Amino acid sequence: MNLRILKKLCKRAAPLLLQLGDDREQFPSEKWENYHGTFIGDRKHWDRGRCHPSYEGRNGWGTPRGAEVVFTTRAGRRIVMGPPVHPRKGTIMVGAPSGYYEPEWDEQCAWSALESLVLDHFTDWDLVERWQEREFASEDAEKFEWPVGGALTRDLSSVSLIFAAAREIIAGKGGAA
Repeated sequence: MNLRILKKLCKRAAPLLLQLGDDREQFPSEKWENYHGTFIGDRKHWDRGRCHPSYEGRNGWGTPRGAEVVFTTRAGRRIVMGPPVHPRKGTIMVGAPSGYYEPEWDEQCAWSALESLVLDHFTDWDLVERWQEREFASEDAEKFEWPVGGALTRDLSSVSLIFAAAREIIAGKGGAA
């Protein structure tokens, strides 16, 4: 996925979020102002910039694929490459203040919001709870085999399957998709 595709997915996801009952504010992103929170894995689209010669890359994504790449050009300059964190201008974002005493603005792109709503809806939380009880309770945690699809009750491995599942949720609520 790249930022152009993310922008198109957000445009398709925004009306579905309203139908699913997500009442957060929807707004277009501004250049260099917002953070999308989606991992962009295509290194061709990663942000590049100069860095100090002693700089070592870091990994803010928790996966080996998300680690920054530091390399030296033929001219001898050190360059750091990392996944983009800012969406393209005009990408639909959803946000709302969160917190009680000192509320802070929390935002994400519309695609991430839709994906998390659908994944939460089709997750077998009883299975997750049983797995956590076994993991912390006894030694049979090693014997417990996690199912092939994890705790999901249906296949959500592609973008089209996630959109279809969202439309199915809306149809079940009595709305038209």
